[in-house]
Amino acid sequence: MDTIQAILNVSVTIYNQCEKMTECSKHRKRLVERIETLVRQVKRIRQACTPTRFSSDLGLMLKRTLNVLEEAQTELREYGDLSQLQRYLKAHKMLKNFERMNMDISDVGHDLMRQLEIEKLLDDRQDLIKFKKPLVAQEGRQDLVEDYVSLQEMNKVQDAAAFMGITEIPKSQITNVTTLMECESYTLCSGKYNYCSVAIKVFKNPLTENKPQDVRSIFRTEIKTMKKFESPYIVRLYGMCIDESGFPPVYSIITEYCEKGTLRQVLKKEPDLSWKIRLEMATGAAIGLYRLHQTGDKPQVHYCINSTRFLVAEGYHVKLSGFELSQTVSSIRRKPKEKPKKEVSASAYICPEGLRSVEHQYNLASEIYSFGIVLWEIATCKIPFEGCTSKEIHDKVCNREQEPLGEDCPPHLQDIINKCRDFDPSQRPTAEEIVNQLIVPDLLKE
Repeated sequence: MDTIQAILNVSVTIYNQCEKMTECSKHRKRLVERIETLVRQVKRIRQACTPTRFSSDLGLMLKRTLNVLEEAQTELREYGDLSQLQRYLKAHKMLKNFERMNMDISDVGHDLMRQLEIEKLLDDRQDLIKFKKPLVAQEGRQDLVEDYVSLQEMNKVQDAAAFMGITEIPKSQITNVTTLMECESYTLCSGKYNYCSVAIKVFKNPLTENKPQDVRSIFRTEIKTMKKFESPYIVRLYGMCIDESGFPPVYSIITEYCEKGTLRQVLKKEPDLSWKIRLEMATGAAIGLYRLHQTGDKPQVHYCINSTRFLVAEGYHVKLSGFELSQTVSSIRRKPKEKPKKEVSASAYICPEGLRSVEHQYNLASEIYSFGIVLWEIATCKIPFEGCTSKEIHDKVCNREQEPLGEDCPPHLQDIINKCRDFDPSQRPTAEEIVNQLIVPDLLKE
């Protein structure tokens, strides 16, 4: 019984240690849940058995369980004793350690449950299933991605306006306005808002059917959804500005300014980027898509993933864009008379099943295919199906032809791209799986 009491005591200590930590929240929660399952069964053993009724095998399993828990306790204590700055610097290492601790506790938990089942002491077989290796591995991949992304997001939240909500911004608070480009329906400017660099899209010749109060109502409704998408890997929306000093009113959308422009522009200007930068860009783009797909109770889709929908900030930080306030913009902007000519044909990003049938319903697998083409662009710095018409792209893809990758492409990136471009939608990975495969090599280096 000394071993059982020791297990219970160590478990309480681990709970308290995990409560004090802020990093690796998914791994911590999973660790606590698994220990709670062990504790529940250990308490049942104490109620059902006397020391003399223990089989030698069960006794050994309990001692092994105690050893694993004590190792976890020591590691958590050492990490908890560090200063906040030291914990911050060691967070990625701790992420790997948490993954290992979870695997160790899962292994010993599975063996203990099996022994209890053999000795007819297991009161709930669901506890055994919780420690099955395929389930544990799946949960581990999910936790690794979420905790890694959360750590990266903590590292990148730097500007003061990042802590402000999306709001209607008075014109007086937007300064240093400089015109960047003129389009048919809007003028794109750069400027400053609360000391942060911002992009300002000023709409030309807006619809007069909708009054400012109508636009405001749509805006307030839509920002409730947009707040969910706040991440350093998604272009930040600061708000909108309505200048009613003249007629018609002038409407502007204010977003984060990404100095390097679109991903397509960067790849065109800098075709000789190092693999280190390209892999970082691929990871950033994948995290942005992951954040979008993971938002809310059901997965969100972008509907228009291509290399112009990703913007690149200083340091080659890639951010997903292109879905900011779509309803609000529709209530302001007139439809352009002509669609601007695109450098890359839209057909290059359409999945094979979408090209084969106009009845195809766009879904997550469709979007992953489009993202696979974006990753191909990052890997090659080329234009997909360059020089081909939409019909030629249709014929090539429907004949199962794909753009080749260079031999110098890192194997893990090549594998991801090929999986994303798989002709069978069911074989394409999720955004979570893409991020997992991209980050694992980096974590192993640390």
